[in-house]
Amino acid sequence: MKITIEEIPESRIAYFRNVGEYGEKQNKELMETFKKWAQLNGVFDNSTILGVPQDNPQVTPKEECRYDVCVVINKEFNVAKPAQVGKFPGGKYAVFVLDHTKEAVSEFWGNVFSEIEKNNLLIREQPIVERYTSKMIDNHLCEILVPIQ
Repeated sequence: MKITIEEIPESRIAYFRNVGEYGEKQNKELMETFKKWAQLNGVFDNSTILGVPQDNPQVTPKEECRYDVCVVINKEFNVAKPAQVGKFPGGKYAVFVLDHTKEAVSEFWGNVFSEIEKNNLLIREQPIVERYTSKMIDNHLCEILVPIQ
């Protein structure tokens, strides 16, 4: 696995949240609804979309797990409902690029922690983030950002 290190600034975000079991169907529906909102509100073109699982399903009951789909916005942007306003904390991340397929994502989760260890990196207590740009989506790719110290 190829890893790049990136420092990401703290950002203001607009987001939609799903509460419940993490899963392909729920996440996909949330993403589609969010993309429609983003297009209607003029923040979709050339934007970066983040998928942020807020809870560890090994610790949090599955019906209480929170998953956010976000877009970075400037401080002047007026966020229309039903979106909420939040803050992406930023920081240092190990970035992995992978095919946006069920198999590639599953393989990633099977290897990520050994890759982090092999590269002498330490994970910070923040959510692991999915990042999508329109160019990446067009090429069936996504990025996974692992927060590191």
